[in-house]
Amino acid sequence: MSTSEMYFVGVILSVLEFQSISGELSSGVAAFFQYSQCSVFQAPPVTEGVYTVRTKTGCARICSEDPTCVAYSVSRHLCRTHEELFQTGECYSGGWKHYNIHKRCQKKGYTGVGTRKCKCYGGYIGGDCERLMIDCSEGFTSSHYDGETGLFYIHPVLSPEPFQVWCRMAYGGNTYIQRHERNATSFYRSWQEYKDGFGDPRYDFWLGNDKISHIVNGRDHLLYFNYDDVFTLKFRQQIYTEFKLNRNNDYQMTFVLTWGHRDPSHHGGDCLSELKGQPFSTFDRDNDASPLNCAQEHKSGFWFKSCTPCNPNGVWSETPDQKRAGVPEEMFWTPAYGDNLMLSCAIFLTAM
Repeated sequence: MSTSEMYFVGVILSVLEFQSISGELSSGVAAFFQYSQCSVFQAPPVTEGVYTVRTKTGCARICSEDPTCVAYSVSRHLCRTHEELFQTGECYSGGWKHYNIHKRCQKKGYTGVGTRKCKCYGGYIGGDCERLMIDCSEGFTSSHYDGETGLFYIHPVLSPEPFQVWCRMAYGGNTYIQRHERNATSFYRSWQEYKDGFGDPRYDFWLGNDKISHIVNGRDHLLYFNYDDVFTLKFRQQIYTEFKLNRNNDYQMTFVLTWGHRDPSHHGGDCLSELKGQPFSTFDRDNDASPLNCAQEHKSGFWFKSCTPCNPNGVWSETPDQKRAGVPEEMFWTPAYGDNLMLSCAIFLTAM
């Protein structure tokens, strides 16, 4: 058996055992897998970066700190870094061991062999998945999430800690603050519950006034009301610009402009202009301008005045003729639907 053949057998035997080098992602050391597909041996090229190291871990660190490095080779104290992954079936003669990058991304992100870029998950973004998005719009523009819908973590700039939201990574990135699509939960809740949030984001929920304020007060957002009614099944939409909540004044609600869907047949009708400037109200924190306790009257929490032309957090109900029963606690939106029963409502934010 020739020297090269003996060396080839030695390499094959050595790679039968899985080997990896890893370090703490926070320290910048990537994780690598030993390359095990050698078929032809060649002399090492002289154009690659060459370093002297004590151990192969030192070589891994050098590669991790170089954004162009995706693989490295070590032979005793010599280290070579590479801008291309080992895919050609070629290895170096002379006792070299080769390591392709397996994962240089943080927070369980993964580097694809073809793209050599991190694919992030769960709300993380950045070149190395190093931080959480501030809202779903930033996740949409990051290119890590393409049309995905579900629960993600965000960390708005004004929030002391991250929290989960329901995102739709489309149409500019939508951060949902409410969904009322079935009789899955009651919206007749206390001030503290509306402050903290409640429900199941997959079905019926309110994100929480604290969380909403952290999102909208950190940068400008559009507020969308999407809803349809039982009678016509027609989808409607109303949009409000630069929506803000004043945490120091019982979540007083303001916005700048409003308009409906670009298709007049799907125009939502303006409900909030009559309520603009009002603080939030619940049955145990009556902040409306009416002698009535509007939250108690409508069995919900919302921005009430005298009391309201809409009640998206009202009671989900059914009637034989699919019309409102005429009781104040029903879920309704009179500017567009009049006495038609609302079938569902979703409220979400998109960064401007």
